[in-house]
Amino acid sequence: MPKDILIATENKGKIKEIREIFADSIFSVHFLDEFKQQLNGVDIQENAKSFEGNALIKAIVIGDALGMITLADDSGICVDALDGRPGVYSARYSEAKTDIANYEKVLEELTGVPLEKRTCHYNCTVAVYDPITKFVETVNGEWHGKIALAPKGDKSFGYSPIFLPEEFSYLKTSAEFEHEELIKINHRGKAFRAALKILEKFIK
Repeated sequence: MPKDILIATENKGKIKEIREIFADSIFSVHFLDEFKQQLNGVDIQENAKSFEGNALIKAIVIGDALGMITLADDSGICVDALDGRPGVYSARYSEAKTDIANYEKVLEELTGVPLEKRTCHYNCTVAVYDPITKFVETVNGEWHGKIALAPKGDKSFGYSPIFLPEEFSYLKTSAEFEHEELIKINHRGKAFRAALKILEKFIK
């Protein structure tokens, strides 16, 4: 019988990628939209200063509230020329807190910076938490590239239209590729595959 686990996200783009990673696993994957009533009033303050801290907060609070094994992630993009920003503030970097406004702010801050100095990496940290045994562990995935001079592509979300993966020689943004191609190499794929390995060892 499949073991129920919760992935603590409502992001449709993330859900699509995560479903693919867990498709052949022994786990029955559930997402936050199935538990809105049970989580009504649950306060999740993702106010840590690290990806790991935010992932742990979300996994533990939601896992304890629902009594389910919970995986929660925090991810963002870190630009070297901006001293690591946006980092943990990636989702709310601009005043509008939208994908377009966020990456346009990054482009504005990089005005005049040549492509060779626009190095960056995505980071994804996943926390795995069992509220019954109190087992908790975190894993991390990174994806390196550069920030494009202008946005291009519409096949993904977040900062994808301005992210040039090193795997494609910085020639195309990640928003120009289908998610099936990217999940094999991106930060989220790396982190959640590592989390799946932890689950497979932890749950016999």
